[in-house]
Amino acid sequence: MKCSPQSASGSDTSNMRDITELPHDLFLIVISHLSPRTCVRCRSVSRRWHHAFTDEANCLLLLRWNFPRCREMRLAALLSSPAPQKSADNLPPNLKAELVQFAQVRRVWSSTFAHVARRYHHLNRATARVVEKLDMAPSQNNLFSFWGVAPWNRYLRLHEKTASFHYPDPSWWYSQEDGVLVYPATRPERDSPPLETTGHIYHIVDLSTKREFPVPFDVRQKHIRRVRLAQGVLVFEWAEVLPYHQLNDREVVHRHYVSIFDVLRHPSITTTHCTWSITFRSEFKLHFLGLPLNRSDRFFSAHTATHYAVYFWQPNRSLYQDDPIEQLAVWDISSPSPYRPSEDPKGRKRPSVERTPSLPTGLWSGKSSSSTATTRSPPQADVSNDAASSSDMEQPRRRLSASQTTTAPGPFVIRRIAWPQLDFYGLRQRATPQLRSLSLDGKNLYFIEEEHRWADGQHSSLSPPRVHLVRSTGIPIIPFDDQDDSSQGQGHVVQGPVFLDSCGADGDVNMNFCRRVAPASSVSLWPPPSIGGLNAARGRGLIEQLRPREKKEETSEWSGIAKHLAPCWRHEDFPYLTVSEMVDGEAGVRVSARHCFMLETLSVHVRPRLTVGGEGLEEGKGKVDREEIVRRTSVKEFGVTRGDKGEEVNMWGELLAKGHISGDERWVVGEDEQGLITVLRF
Repeated sequence: MKCSPQSASGSDTSNMRDITELPHDLFLIVISHLSPRTCVRCRSVSRRWHHAFTDEANCLLLLRWNFPRCREMRLAALLSSPAPQKSADNLPPNLKAELVQFAQVRRVWSSTFAHVARRYHHLNRATARVVEKLDMAPSQNNLFSFWGVAPWNRYLRLHEKTASFHYPDPSWWYSQEDGVLVYPATRPERDSPPLETTGHIYHIVDLSTKREFPVPFDVRQKHIRRVRLAQGVLVFEWAEVLPYHQLNDREVVHRHYVSIFDVLRHPSITTTHCTWSITFRSEFKLHFLGLPLNRSDRFFSAHTATHYAVYFWQPNRSLYQDDPIEQLAVWDISSPSPYRPSEDPKGRKRPSVERTPSLPTGLWSGKSSSSTATTRSPPQADVSNDAASSSDMEQPRRRLSASQTTTAPGPFVIRRIAWPQLDFYGLRQRATPQLRSLSLDGKNLYFIEEEHRWADGQHSSLSPPRVHLVRSTGIPIIPFDDQDDSSQGQGHVVQGPVFLDSCGADGDVNMNFCRRVAPASSVSLWPPPSIGGLNAARGRGLIEQLRPREKKEETSEWSGIAKHLAPCWRHEDFPYLTVSEMVDGEAGVRVSARHCFMLETLSVHVRPRLTVGGEGLEEGKGKVDREEIVRRTSVKEFGVTRGDKGEEVNMWGELLAKGHISGDERWVVGEDEQGLITVLRF
């Protein structure tokens, strides 16, 4: 007796012509073995195939199987959470606004899947779908001047070959949290006054919509020292063009200020795109005495949405001391204030506020004392003011009346650290500095230091490490906001243990250069996300599957996922040195730029696509169970691409002129050798 083939649901399959006539569960099993590119191309076979492969439920499942960590799926997971409003309350304001806009627009999952599949197709091939250029205003002209802070005088030397070890700061910045780029534009927006009239050269660009918004910051009569955008807060560090003080026979001093703006996203009801607003928050004086515009006086800074930290390193101009002057200050910038000290150089209009000193009496001068005093400090109290007159610090000042205080205190210093405390923490740089950058999180400040065996130059170490040393030192800075404990809060000095993490690149017995970094092709850095069965749609809605499951905290050695650790990514592929990298930790995508003297490489690392295993997936492991999820990391190097006219284009020269790249899974942003911003869209 011969039986006719039947599906699991009992329907006859003997007369079926193609896979679209299979029962739905069997059809899902078949397409689960297809690549995303193949699924998109199957739409052009016939009308029946087009209908099957553009079905909303099928495309949503394909997205979940192939790209569970893409940006669109992460937003959908937040919306489908059991308490979406509670989850959104813990998000940053700009991400929350993007989530609201995402919820308002009806999502067509068939087009979303095709869009995301195209993006990851180009990412896995390390090829840009579109290369865009943004013209930047030239520096050192009558309208705009960018005078960046000089990097350390260190470079790499091996025999007769040299390579860069430090790069100058770019005049632009990209914020991955906000998805916007700030840069000096060459022309105003449509229906806007000329740049010569307003001086609003800097623009915010939403790369997803290509819409630009001017920043209300007048750059005329200013030297921009550094620009940075993070967590919806835009910071300009700048100096006056005209000096105000003669330091010595050869140097003059310029007043330095910090201007802070809020960059907020607003969901739109009438359109499908969000709008942006840039509003002034506050301004304060960076250094009380000012700084010369030279290549000797340097400062490093970092900021969050509520705090700003700056470290000063100045050569000692005294005839009796050689060690440089070092000091650190951390500001609370959460309170807005309309007062601008740059418009009131003599400080006659600055408001007075009542607050306790940021350090107990005596600690600033290196003495041991636990006494405190109430002092009156202006909103722009700075590092050198009390350092220059420690005797005034020891004298308690009178308490102000309520009529003399202000409800908008503006920025104020919460912690000052001079060279004795820096020496105690092991952070004093002296004449051979190792500091590369500062980093801030919710409560701590981190010093990221680095030293290389091949480092040479004025600031190189006299006793270099064995190979390559990276170190991260964290000190508690920011008080906890505990309303029940009166010892916490404004004016309280945080005391706590120092966090220290270092790596000297002392590899293991397998001759790995760094014990933390393994080859990306052999080890996956992400835990496997939970995935339901192919028939999960029968028991609950498809959106229900997008809800995030409970999982342990993810850890990774990639930068951006654990920023407080020592940056071992700098030497993960020795002798190559990783100059810069773009890490989208949520999506699992990284673009790294490495060089080794004359050798340069730019590569893409993509979080592995989840596939269904078969036989012989990995050598030496035999047969793999069909339901086992195999994860592999794709590593692909950028090659030489063709330009619009067919000429060869080197991606290193298109992105790494300033040694800095940024972006996310959708694009990579850098600066080329002609001073143009390059945007590689995937």
